[in-house]
Amino acid sequence: MASQDKLEQTRPSGHGRARGLVSRPSGPGVRARFYRAPEDLREMVERFWVGEWDLPAEAPHETQLLGDPCAHVVFERGDHTGEPERRLVGVWTKLWRRRLEGRGRVRAAKLRAGAFGALFAGAAARFSDRIVPLDDALDGALDIALEDDVALAAELDALQAVVLDADDDEPAFVALAQWLRARRRTDRREHVSLAVALVERIASDHEIRSVQRLGEASGLDPRSLQRLFREHVGASPKWVIRRSRLQEAAARIERGEAPNLAQLAAALGYSDQAHLARDFKTAVGRSPSAFRRQGG
Repeated sequence: MASQDKLEQTRPSGHGRARGLVSRPSGPGVRARFYRAPEDLREMVERFWVGEWDLPAEAPHETQLLGDPCAHVVFERGDHTGEPERRLVGVWTKLWRRRLEGRGRVRAAKLRAGAFGALFAGAAARFSDRIVPLDDALDGALDIALEDDVALAAELDALQAVVLDADDDEPAFVALAQWLRARRRTDRREHVSLAVALVERIASDHEIRSVQRLGEASGLDPRSLQRLFREHVGASPKWVIRRSRLQEAAARIERGEAPNLAQLAAALGYSDQAHLARDFKTAVGRSPSAFRRQGG
């Protein structure tokens, strides 16, 4: 095993809780693990992650996530799927809901926000709020001839077998990392780097509260920003700004750092508390006050 692929287990942002997670696993039957991507893949992959569950038939669990503008390459086997599956999960602009039943395992790569074009061709927005077979997503991305479909399927079958059948996470993610290196595209690298940088700027700079302000910070006009985000992020700049603020609001409330919702609204650039409350309830399904009372 190459030293560059040695796994480093990590914890997600948010004091050990995945950023945007709005419902907690209930009991010991649901587990998650997170790993840093190898250094040479970090411009493309935010992290590798594992989800496992073993639940009584009478006790399913629903996970809810106010997710990042990131796509995921997912390999899954579970009681509900029957056969193993490999999928591309596009950027989810709504509240993600997933019902877990019986037994199952997911091993996946979370692509960096803005890095869709490092692996796939075409516009990221084509896959927003969609779950599609990985073969289909790559078929379009690679523009391969029909006769090459069989070769692609064989390649992915072999990868899937290692990723899902490995007893330990390390060999699974070493294989996935090697595949990602081989499939990494370089033809749109400049635009990918710019899209990644702008999404990170939105997350770190709370002064960027509008597309106009993002344009001033980046030197791009609104139309260019819209085109860049459609191609490489999968959501509009306005949506990314709004989602980042809502995630920050949820994180602060969950950590007990927002006793005064009016002050929180002002800190995040909302015109007033009512505006924050409306946005929050639309996205999360609960008001900020209810979210705080229920402990996230």
